[in-house]
Amino acid sequence: MEKPKTMIEHKHNGFDAPKIEYRDINKKKLFFTETVYGTAAATAANFQTFLIVPADGVLTGFREVHSIAGTDGGAVTLDLEKLTGTTAPGSGVSMLGATLSLKTTKDTVQIGTFTTTLANRSVVAGDRLALKTSGTLTGLIDVTVLVEITLK
Repeated sequence: MEKPKTMIEHKHNGFDAPKIEYRDINKKKLFFTETVYGTAAATAANFQTFLIVPADGVLTGFREVHSIAGTDGGAVTLDLEKLTGTTAPGSGVSMLGATLSLKTTKDTVQIGTFTTTLANRSVVAGDRLALKTSGTLTGLIDVTVLVEITLK
């Protein structure tokens, strides 16, 4: 049996991305960020699909931070959803075990917990990820998320 090749840590310049063979990057982590800037964060329609997944993997990290918290009297939350096929944003499968409050203290990083259903947090190349809000987003400013996917 041939010994697996060891991957040397290295960097890419972006122009060589089409040459990357994701199947050769077993157990590596990919990180993606998305920000809804300024007062645009107070409009639910500005939270949509932000990523087309490049390779098969599983969600292993999700973080969120906002500059100014929502001020509505009711619950104001954020969810991460997986969209497959032609599923529209807002109709996907939740990847989190619980939504995150967008009314928590400003500039405090929240760490998401995942659904215990592995199929709901597993992704394949071509799946899309979207942010989904609930409640009235009044006063919310600058929402940034970090998504971590560990490749299979």
